[in-house]
Amino acid sequence: MEEIRIWELSKEDNRPSAVPLETIRKTETERLLEEAIVSCPDLLLAGLKLVGRQTDTPGGALDLLGVAGDGSLVVFELKKGTLTRDAVAQVIDYGSYLAELDPEELSTHISERSGKMGIEKIENFLAWYQEEFGTSFSFPQSPRLILVGLGADDRARRMVSFLANSEVDISLITFHAFMKDGRTLLARRVEVEAQRPSPGDRITKQGNLAQLQSRVARLGVSDMYQLMAPFFQKALSAYQWPNPSGFSYYLPELTESGSESNRVFVSLYLYDNRPGEVQVRIHPRAVAAASEFFTSPEAPTENMHRRPDGGVEVWIGSPDEWKKREPFFKKLCSAIVTGWRKGREQQARFDTQPTEVGPENSEEH
Repeated sequence: MEEIRIWELSKEDNRPSAVPLETIRKTETERLLEEAIVSCPDLLLAGLKLVGRQTDTPGGALDLLGVAGDGSLVVFELKKGTLTRDAVAQVIDYGSYLAELDPEELSTHISERSGKMGIEKIENFLAWYQEEFGTSFSFPQSPRLILVGLGADDRARRMVSFLANSEVDISLITFHAFMKDGRTLLARRVEVEAQRPSPGDRITKQGNLAQLQSRVARLGVSDMYQLMAPFFQKALSAYQWPNPSGFSYYLPELTESGSESNRVFVSLYLYDNRPGEVQVRIHPRAVAAASEFFTSPEAPTENMHRRPDGGVEVWIGSPDEWKKREPFFKKLCSAIVTGWRKGREQQARFDTQPTEVGPENSEEH
């Protein structure tokens, strides 16, 4: 591993002199680094907001999860020592796991694991994201991958360079600590940096729509999608947002802070491993809004599949099947909207209800 050294330049008798700064022992730097990063995420990326720390995944505990200033999801693998090829494999494992989650699953993953170890509590990641960035979280999205350590061996450096040059969004950052007059100085070095897309290449609604139209044609569902998409937009009177994998339909809800935020209720997803089919995803908040409908005899439970997150999915395999199921979805959408409106009214009544003033708070005694 290449040694990093720093000198302080000064002048003595009008002649320059270089005084080397003391390198802090690696064990001490290990102890300081992660806490310093959590306290000041800008050490890693400007505008970074951390949303997870030591969050469990099937491949192990993900060290840090954040959202960069441009709204992209970032996975950090921290090593309290030299980065090796194993660290490269780990960060790819974590990133690929998160990339396979749909928005609601990702939101649940983050929300349930936030509020620990110095990370703020996020009740609903998708709502938090919209409030922070003024737009919906784009799906699907491959997270940025960043390796962080106190150095890197040649194999790790070579692997990360190869992946970055192959258009994988992966970077490698190393830190070194020094001591001067009792003060700790931290030096950051970006050893490998991924090529980030230019502003013109960033995710846009038009770009998502173009990708979605191409996918609809490739999977052979054009006729069916042309029937289903406008149906849900009209039946829900919802805001329709295109993702490369399908449309999502949003209705406004009040957040805990009292501000309004669009939240997804229904989505139409396409999957490469199921060509010719469209998945109608009824998200958990829509199931809650239409709870009475889902327990009624009108709900064809044999064709609905409950999801682990509490949502429901229904697969449609042809335009004829859609026409047959359309009356059911019309009733379902009506029930969702009715339940959503009731929730809004209850929230409005709660917000406008006067606070009871007790004798101890009254101005008259």
